[in-house]
Amino acid sequence: MKTSLRNITVHDQKFVYWYTSGACFTLNLSVKGDKNSTITLLFQAISPPEKPYTFWAFYDIVAQQNETEVILHVARPKHIAEILTYLLDQRRELWLKGKPQIIESGWGILEEMGYADPKPVWVTEW
Repeated sequence: MKTSLRNITVHDQKFVYWYTSGACFTLNLSVKGDKNSTITLLFQAISPPEKPYTFWAFYDIVAQQNETEVILHVARPKHIAEILTYLLDQRRELWLKGKPQIIESGWGILEEMGYADPKPVWVTEW
């Protein structure tokens, strides 16, 4: 399922985001007004073997942070803003004007942010 563009502001800068779900959750982040400056985070996972003819997806990720279990709702503005803040503050080199960036392991970004052992929380779509 692909979402429509949604607006979000981080550090007084306007962005748009959209995502697709399934066995790979794909989060696209772009500076508003510059559709060529996009960062795409791929969260690839293997869906559960139960019900092989079912379409599995995930929107939540369970992880450990400071020895506490947390749930990241990667399709919600709060956690998208957290990811954007991290990318702006710590990975500024990814925001090259006019050059799309694909991060094959969104899981690695979460680990850089301090989330240990992130795992998808699977739901059946249909």
